[in-house]
Amino acid sequence: MITLMPHKSRVPGALVVWGLGLIAVAVIGGSLVMDLSGQSTADGYVVARWSMEGLRIYLWLEGGLLTAIVATLGGHIISVGFVVARGRPAHLFGIPRPVHPRVPRQAGYIFVVFGSALVALSLTMLVLLNACRYMRLV
Repeated sequence: MITLMPHKSRVPGALVVWGLGLIAVAVIGGSLVMDLSGQSTADGYVVARWSMEGLRIYLWLEGGLLTAIVATLGGHIISVGFVVARGRPAHLFGIPRPVHPRVPRQAGYIFVVFGSALVALSLTMLVLLNACRYMRLV
């Protein structure tokens, strides 16, 4: 007999979302690197349909999406770092985990530095996109 009871997943939904976010960073980042080389099939398609201005808009949208994902990830890691520094249980990627008693609370600032580096990296990506000769806005 088939039961129609919903299956309870042991994986929190937030962990799945963050896992998909990390995969998206890798895929979009790799795609952006290939697109900026000028040799990708996506470049040829966009240029054939919408000209170089269309390619420029497409690359800025792709770069903006990557920047938003990396900055969001960095912001989440910063907030986790401050929670760990305060001695509270942190929700790292949706999983509530108390910090081991032997870990000093100051270790949370390592997360803050790492998250800040990710936010700085996302802003640097925008500056580097603007440095490309056919992507220049300013």
